Amino acid sequence: MSAVFDQALEKGACCERLSPEEAFSLIEAVTPDRLHQLGAAALANRRKRFGLRATYVFNLQINPANICGSGCTFCNYAASRNAPHAYVLEEAEIFDRIERLCPTEAHIVGGLNTIWPYARNLSLVRELRRKFPDLHIKCYTAVEIAYFAKTSGLSESDVLDQLKDAGMDAMPGGGAEIFSDRLYQQHWKNKTRPEDWVRIHQLAHAKGIVTNATMLFGFGDTWPERITHLLILRQAQDQSGGFSCFIPLPFQPGAGHFVEKGPTPLETLTVLAASRLILDNIPHLKSYWPMTGLATCAAGLSWGADDLDGTIGKERIAHLAGAATPVGLAREKMIELTQMAGFIPAERDGAFAIREKIS
Repeated sequence: MSAVFDQALEKGACCERLSPEEAFSLIEAVTPDRLHQLGAAALANRRKRFGLRATYVFNLQINPANICGSGCTFCNYAASRNAPHAYVLEEAEIFDRIERLCPTEAHIVGGLNTIWPYARNLSLVRELRRKFPDLHIKCYTAVEIAYFAKTSGLSESDVLDQLKDAGMDAMPGGGAEIFSDRLYQQHWKNKTRPEDWVRIHQLAHAKGIVTNATMLFGFGDTWPERITHLLILRQAQDQSGGFSCFIPLPFQPGAGHFVEKGPTPLETLTVLAASRLILDNIPHLKSYWPMTGLATCAAGLSWGADDLDGTIGKERIAHLAGAATPVGLAREKMIELTQMAGFIPAERDGAFAIREKIS
């Protein structure tokens, strides 16, 4: 496989498409030398695409409630109504936070519950657009879209149309987990199937709604399953073209779950590098600091990533799972983190347009 591996690196470094065989060769017979070669190819790829620029966004995560009945085995975020960590936000709290912080982007993800049903979420988007006309609204995962359709009696297409009309600009990529029927049956079988996640995102793309894509890894998945996930995303992007960014998410074990430790920093960097080389048709790759940690996040810029996400405000999902990262980062810290890694920071908006370059 050495010749295939070398060819994959050469093509990947030049931003050329890898064959499935070449994609799988990236993680066969992994040695320290090969890992460094992989990182070097991913860095060459991202430099051809973006030079030394690394972006971040001034955003705010809004999680209206964490009450959720999906029963995913790996989730520390979801709560029953009477759980000690259960919470529900009111609209006034959400509007107040946005008015005080003035973010460029709002990222909205909640639980599957009857306290914040579809009609209330739709009204929230409509009011956000009315009150904050310039705010980029990225809202609701494919899992939530499927739940809204099921509980409202509407089709998923109708739900997307109504949300877009209300002011939705984009969809987040959460809920994909990993495209493995084996793990789906074991860990989140009450939630959207992998093929339905892809279908809903492609439905959004057909309506002009751009979306993110994610992959959760490090909870019993295998390297072949990870590469398969990336190839499925690449094929879906060939068909619909609406994925703007890919975010690999290292698993946060939390307390009392089936995995004691999440992925190592080197494993996270390897996933970033493989993602950059395989996903030739998805523009941006995010090193997501709330789940990687700050040091690994910064290092990720040298392993293919071109974006660090953003200031986020009070992130809840990763931190309820035990993430040790800060709750939020100020603009100044994002700039410092990027410069320490040897890159040039630039603030972007929710659509990845550059707002301010920082020397």
